[in-house]
Parts: sequence; C-alpha cells; structure tokens
Amino acid sequence: MLALAPHKLSVRRHAARRRLVGLIFIASIALSLAVAADTEQLNGNWVLDEGQSESYKDAVKATKEQIMRVHKRHRKQEFGDSSRRQGGDKFSQQERSSKEIRAEDTVDVDWSLPDLLETVMQSKTIKIYQSRMCAMLYDKKFKRLFAINPGGNSYSAKGTEFAHDEMGRTFGYFEGQTLVIDTDIKGGDRLLDRLTLNEAGNELTIVTKYRRTDLGRTLEYKRIFQRGE
Repeated sequence: MLALAPHKLSVRRHAARRRLVGLIFIASIALSLAVAADTEQLNGNWVLDEGQSESYKDAVKATKEQIMRVHKRHRKQEFGDSSRRQGGDKFSQQERSSKEIRAEDTVDVDWSLPDLLETVMQSKTIKIYQSRMCAMLYDKKFKRLFAINPGGNSYSAKGTEFAHDEMGRTFGYFEGQTLVIDTDIKGGDRLLDRLTLNEAGNELTIVTKYRRTDLGRTLEYKRIFQRGE
C-alpha cells in the first residue's frame, strides 16, 4: 500500500476540517430556526384556567403565613430567653417589642397592586404576538412591547436590549423553550414572568415572581392559560 505524500495528506485533512465546520454551521442554523419556529407557538389568544391556577391573593396569603410562622418562632425564642433572664432588662424588652411590631406591620401592609401591575399580574386573557418584537396585550387594557434578546440572559453596557414603558424597564429572552420577561418596575420592585408551552401547544404556564423591595420579600405563584380563539 502506497503512503500518501505529506502535502496530499495535509490537503485532505484541511478539506475534512472544512466539511466538519460546514456541517456544524448548518446544524446551528437549523437548530436556531427550529427554536424560533417552536417559540412562535406562544403566539395567539390565551384564557386563564382559574380552576388550575394560583393567584396573587394566594401568594399574599402564603407570604403572610410565612411571616407569622417566623414571628411565632421569634416570640417563642424570646419567651425562652426572657424566662432564663427572669424578666430581662428594659433594653431587651424594648427590642423584643420592636421586633413584634415590625413583624405585625409587615403582615398588615398594603398588598394591593398599582393599576398596570394589577392588570399584568391578574389578567384573565393574554394575547401574544412575536415577530421582530414581542407584543403582549393583557385583558385588552395594557400592551407591552419588547425585544427578545437573541443572546439570551446577557446585555450590553449601553442597555439597548431593554424596552421602556409606563410600567418600567423590560428585558426579554429565551431559556430553551421558556420565554423569560424580566421587568424593573418604576419605584424599585421587580417582576419576573416565565412562560412555558406544553408539548401539545394548547396550554401555557406562567410562573410569576414579584419582588417587594420595601419588604425584602418575593411572592411567587403559577397560572395556567388555555388557548382561546
């Protein structure tokens, strides 16, 4: 068997590398097109399935219960400390009272939502349309328009990937087949929505996280939407 000349072997190796690079490039284009085609299935009208869904009220209730459990643990601990100190000094008593007041105030704060935020977080109908931008219409009252960053969860120093509207600053991107909508709300709060479509393409799950900066707490709940006409 004759051995190939070194220059011929080098040419063949170079050609093989070019073919491999070409195949990888074609595969990446095909994958990106497939993802784009799949994510466009989010488009259309969606109606809230109230029977399967949680609500903002559910999230508030769960948060209040969590606060009260923490409050009770603190009271139990303080009672034990107080018993060991046989009443404790005035400073300790005042500190304990302050903690109790802060915990109770946190439970009784105003949990209502501003109009736009209430529309987005408690909407019963959503219309989605994606092209160059993503448009979302909530209860036919409020329309959000933002770009979907092709680079995923990363943005430039200039922040040109963000959209600004009456509610705040919004950044959208895909994690696999999940559309993530991240909004810095005017006033300092944060809203994060994760939209995922089921395999049949007829059920949309939205997991919402709402961060209350004044309380240092995040409320989370899940809603299910069925495809409408």
